[in-house]
Amino acid sequence: MQSILTPISDTISSIESDAVRGLIDNLANALDSLRSEGTISNDAYLDAGAIQGGMMMIANLIDAGIDRTELAVHMSGLVSRSNRVEEAHPGLSAAVESVLS
Repeated sequence: MQSILTPISDTISSIESDAVRGLIDNLANALDSLRSEGTISNDAYLDAGAIQGGMMMIANLIDAGIDRTELAVHMSGLVSRSNRVEEAHPGLSAAVESVLS
């Protein structure tokens, strides 16, 4: 899921909430497609939903005008969570990225 999170991390000082929400929609569509096809398990789908929820929190924090330094801390935590989800569901990120490319 790095292809979804990297654009946020790389532009955390200037990214707008609409851009984050666009990435959330892309992730949601990819996950729905992968689950429907049976490529990922329901557990992987649900765990990836936690990343989607974290991205929504980032978008909401941007809208709230939170300091970008604090936002970067939240983003770092989200990336760590994404890595743990990948450890629990090896190949999930690759599957998501295959749909997004």
